[in-house]
Amino acid sequence: MKNIAVISLFILLNACAIKQPEIIQKNRPTHWAKIIKADANLHQVDNLLYRSEQLIDDDKKTIEQLGIKTIINLRYFDRNDNEQLFKGQSIKLINNPILTFKAKPSDIAKALHTIKQEQKHGSVLLHCYHGADRTGIVTAMYRIIYQNWTIEDARQEMKNGGFGYHSVWKNLDNLLSQDGVNKVKAELEKLEHHQ
Repeated sequence: MKNIAVISLFILLNACAIKQPEIIQKNRPTHWAKIIKADANLHQVDNLLYRSEQLIDDDKKTIEQLGIKTIINLRYFDRNDNEQLFKGQSIKLINNPILTFKAKPSDIAKALHTIKQEQKHGSVLLHCYHGADRTGIVTAMYRIIYQNWTIEDARQEMKNGGFGYHSVWKNLDNLLSQDGVNKVKAELEKLEHHQ
């Protein structure tokens, strides 16, 4: 039984490492997030929201040039990488951890609420480790709830936008339903009433 668990974990981890087919950048719909820095999976969602993978030292200059005021980290493990990277800079760093395999409407609502609150002070960057899955579901819900995108349009951008979405996370895709959106909206209402 122990061997089956180890083998299953090995298969799952390898499946997570396989990136899904992506639309070539030149064929992307113009309303999808615009690529800023490919090696950081850094894209501009709108005038006040960017998305990326975990940033490294080579990305700091770009972040400064973009005028990003807040970085929201969705990573559950190794959450302190941003503190080391941006130490002494005037960027606000927020940890909003989400476990990919257990992402809940309340987690997504908390991230969305934080994004909207921080956008009052300037541009926000949202990231996880790869900038694909957790970042993808939060960005998709942002598109649906704040930009009135259809669920299907948001799903297509999340899965085919060139961000490296991993199809193993069926739970994230399943959140993109009317029921999932309604649950996120209900959680957002709770957060807005507790301010």
